[in-house]
Formats: sequence, structure tokens, C-alpha cells
Amino acid sequence: MTASPDTYPFPLGPVGEPPEAYARLRGHRPVSQVRMPSGDTAWYVTGYAEVEQALGDPRLSRAALREPGAPRVIPGPDFGDNPYNLLSQEGPDHQRLRRLISPAFTPRKAEALRARVAQIANELIDELTADRERADLHRDYAVELPVRVIAEMLGARAAELGKLQEWTDRLVSITAHTDAERLQAREESAAYIAALVAERRARPGEDLLSALITARDDQDRLDERELVWLGINILVAGHDTTVSAISRGLFMLLGHPEQWRQLVDRPELLAHATEELLRYAPPSEIGFLRIATEDTEIGGCPVAKGEGVIPVMHAAGRDHRELGDPDVLDLTRPREEAGRHLAFGHGPHYCPGAGVARMELQVAFGQLARRLPKLTLAVPPEQVEWIGGLLTLRPRELPVVW
Repeated sequence: MTASPDTYPFPLGPVGEPPEAYARLRGHRPVSQVRMPSGDTAWYVTGYAEVEQALGDPRLSRAALREPGAPRVIPGPDFGDNPYNLLSQEGPDHQRLRRLISPAFTPRKAEALRARVAQIANELIDELTADRERADLHRDYAVELPVRVIAEMLGARAAELGKLQEWTDRLVSITAHTDAERLQAREESAAYIAALVAERRARPGEDLLSALITARDDQDRLDERELVWLGINILVAGHDTTVSAISRGLFMLLGHPEQWRQLVDRPELLAHATEELLRYAPPSEIGFLRIATEDTEIGGCPVAKGEGVIPVMHAAGRDHRELGDPDVLDLTRPREEAGRHLAFGHGPHYCPGAGVARMELQVAFGQLARRLPKLTLAVPPEQVEWIGGLLTLRPRELPVVW
């Protein structure tokens, strides 16, 4: 244990960059101890190889967060406390729930959705550009696109999801909200999904929630609480990281005008550019705490049974040991380097919606580059305010002109 652990979470770097402490830790102690807001300590993992190892180690458990005396990120109620939360399960139950939702997020399903997502993106751009020359690209595009997509997939009406971002921010906050606000968001979102389940039972559709209800009612593969929480997981995870990835990616592109011009002039770079943006500016600000269920080691550092470990996907893509000039955004970076990121995780908790998320990002960036090639930030990059204390990183607003 270090004599004086760093304090977690770290302050953000300038203009939406990762905390400056990450470079120091990767260079000297890629596995180091931090003190969390709860007062407990955990091992903080920032190097690419070390993060990948930690994410894939079955001895580091999310389910063990509920064990008595386990380290906690915050002293009050936390997103990991709920045993029905997919992100807080391990083993057979985790695999069973993932199998139920995975068919809706395969690469083939993603491609089948691409035309509809492009249609939504173009509708949003039409709304953006109607009778004005300035907009908040975060609120009016980066939020709206994933919300409308996940609403259609789940069988909800997008107009009903006005509180979705507010619920999400409170559910996954670290320091940005109070215990009471987190509990209220849990209750309100659960009540919304329960009401939607009742509606879909009465009038089934072709959506994902109707399919999950069938698994619950006809095949007894879900209990009612699992069903509600799977719905919450899909709503939250199905849009929140994508919102942040779109906002951060657009900010970085517009903050590097030569890279935006590359994308405008060379649309064939789109898929490759999306991977580079995920490497350079991934959506997650911090990482999910795990608990060691037995003695292990990460990158040569001993981790004792019962200790906490936080693999930081946000830090891994900037590891100088893995690629050249990682702090440079380069849409023409060699493919094997651009794809050297852990934005969707690794191992058993690898994001099941990665294929759909990639497609949404490609559409989001590509349609703007095609429709608004002269898009620029309306303010200097340093004037854009970033919201910290959440599991994902996003600007408060992203003002642009075209």
C-alpha cells in the first residue's frame, strides 16, 4: 500500500482531456492505490495491458461489491448495490441475462438499423438547421440520436424519455449527486419500466422489451425484478455512453479542424475515424470498481483478496508503451493502432451493444460531415464546460455554427 494514496476521482484535464494524473501514473505506477470518496482505498489501473488484464480476470468480481465489508466508491447507495443490475452480476446469471439481450445487438442487427438511424440523424439535422445558424450540438443531436434509437429498440416513445438523461446522471453519479437523488432516480426509472412492461404485456410488439416479457412469462427465464432491471440497463447503457462518445468525438473533431476536414473530404475514413475517436476520447471518465475474490496480481502488483480494483478504460488508449504519439488525434493512424482501445471493455463484461454503438457513432459523425461540412465550434474550445463526477464524460453544452 502506498503511504499517501491519490484522491479519486481525479480532476479533469483542460479542454475535455483525461486527468493529467493518468500520464504520471501510467509512466511510473500503472497499478497504484487511490482513496475513494467513501474513504476506502482501491487499486487504480491506468496502463493498457494492465487494464485489459484486470477486465478479463475472473477473480475480480462486480458481484462481490455486495459482500459485507467490501470497499465502496461512495458511502451511500450505489449503482452496484442492486443484485438485479446486469453490471453487478457474474457467472451463470450474468451469462443468462446477456444471452437474452445479445441477439438485439449483433453486428447484423446493427447494419439492419443503419438506414433508420441515418434517417433519424437527418431529421435531427433538419431540426437543427431550421431558421437558425447556431445550436447546442450536445443537447439537440448527441443526446437526441441515441435516445430515439434506444426508444425504438425497446418499444418506448422517445417523447416519454425526457427524464432519461436526468435519471441516468443520478444513477451513475460518483460525486455529482446526493444519496437521495440516486435513490429517487432508481425508483422513478423502475416505475417507468414497470409501467412500460404492463403496456407491452397488453399490446406486445416486435421490440426488445416484448421479447424479454415473453422470456419472463412463457419460458420463465426472468423474474419480474430482473425484467425491470434489464429494461433499465438497456435504457441507461443503451444510450448514455453513446451520448458521451458522440459529444466528445464531435468536440475533438471540431477542436482539431484539420481532422474534421479529413473526415469531410474523405468519407471512406469514417469507420476508421470512429475507432481513433474511441481510442483518443472514449466515453467513460472513470471505471467500475471490482473486488478481488482471491489473491491475484495485476501487472506484477499483488492484489489481496477483498481489495478493490478500478480498471480505467479512459486511460488505456493513451499508453505510450502501446502506440506512438497516443496524445495526438490522427484519423489516418494505422488501423491496428486506432483500434488499440478498450472503450467497450474486455472480458465477460464487454459491452453487448458495441456493434450498435459503433454504427450509431459512424452515422452521427458521417451525416454531420456530409450535411454540415463547415461546422465549427461557436466558442473557443477552452470555454466549453465539462461535467465531471459521472461514469461518463460530456460537455454541459456544445455550441456550434455552420
